Amino acid sequence: MGNSYAPAVAVNPELKPGNVYLVEERRPKVSFDMFEQGLSAGYHGMVVSRELPKRLQSERNLGSSRVIWLTNLVGDGRINPTAIGILMSQVRSFIENNPRAVVLIDGLEYLVSLNTYDRMLQFMHQLRDVVMTNDASLVIPIDPRTLSEREMALLERSLDVVVPQSAEMELQEETMLDSQDAEIRLMNAGHR
Repeated sequence: MGNSYAPAVAVNPELKPGNVYLVEERRPKVSFDMFEQGLSAGYHGMVVSRELPKRLQSERNLGSSRVIWLTNLVGDGRINPTAIGILMSQVRSFIENNPRAVVLIDGLEYLVSLNTYDRMLQFMHQLRDVVMTNDASLVIPIDPRTLSEREMALLERSLDVVVPQSAEMELQEETMLDSQDAEIRLMNAGHR
């Protein structure tokens, strides 16, 4: 679940201009809730995702948000996940041309798997600068299990960390299960 040194923000924090939120969750539910909260507050929205755009539009309330699909398939509204420069250009252009923009990037784990982590960290830092200088908001869901503790710490250091209550509860349950398993193993060890 990342490292406990990063201050966690309340669940579903109010989006503030110039902030980048790293939402630590297995599935991007809270992240999309935050994004939709921004849309209902009048923000212009953009979603970058590994999910099929039609599916996202049918499952979520994205309104007229621009949706970019991370895929190797060529076509309109699609970007090759290894073309980080093109992705950065598209997101930067959207933010600069839309006052009060909110962007959700769902698929950071996928981008890291196809590019180097260092390249993705550089991408995140550049994107953070664009968001801050244009008073936009950026929401990035991440499953902490997919990155090393060091990699999570580097991300957490420069972003506003959001740990949904459900994720905190999952971690506590896993810890409790681990400690219960340890007790059971000790109890079953018996005498030799």
